[in-house]
Amino acid sequence: MKIINSHYIPLPEPRWLIANAYGNIYEQLGTLTIVEDVSNKKDGYRIKTHSHPVVSHTAIDSNEVKDEQFFYYSTLTPANGEVLDDMELKDCRPICLSSLRSLDYWRFNALIFVFQTGEHHRDFLLEDFISDLRAFHVRLIFPEKELQEVTITSYNIDHGDGCRTTMLISDMTKILFVVPFYGYRENNKVQPNWDEIFLEFVNQARAYLEINSKYRFHFKSSVEMFNPLIERLNNELNDYLEREED
Repeated sequence: MKIINSHYIPLPEPRWLIANAYGNIYEQLGTLTIVEDVSNKKDGYRIKTHSHPVVSHTAIDSNEVKDEQFFYYSTLTPANGEVLDDMELKDCRPICLSSLRSLDYWRFNALIFVFQTGEHHRDFLLEDFISDLRAFHVRLIFPEKELQEVTITSYNIDHGDGCRTTMLISDMTKILFVVPFYGYRENNKVQPNWDEIFLEFVNQARAYLEINSKYRFHFKSSVEMFNPLIERLNNELNDYLEREED
């Protein structure tokens, strides 16, 4: 394999904030394109193009504090940029323009669905993603209604190799929960691990409290199998959530 050519394409302002497949957020300065010769005896001569985001370093200016929140700044010159060499541009998701820095709940839910069901979903943490959004001063535009009605159903992801993953998912037009259907094998059958499923709902609900600390959640489902889980979520979930005192 031989590199034929590479070139850097800078992006004009306003630039995009992007997230890689793990949900880590960056401000994209430009794109590094690499063209390679991948010829071999079997397939003959051909080339392959890779496009990698070039992103700014982000740091905390600990000398600037207001309302107990740190201000974040980015060095925006390409010379100080970092190439995401382990991630191609096609694997990243646009968040918003740096000039707008706002994200409505529909776009947010679509991103969460992609991250929670993608190849690297085990490395994605909703709380960290929301924290990164705040670090980049992205305003989350979410429903102000404090009581959130959440309807749970199942969703199967076909991986195309005879395998599939089942997720428990709520309505994408509202606050979204996407929880893997954890299970364990017993007597040659896969039994749901309801404790692990319940705790994942708790973790995701805690993340949503970063958006609005007064949110309360009420769950329902038309799937009879989920009734014990729904009952437990409604009876116990809010007791697990740490809230700011009124």
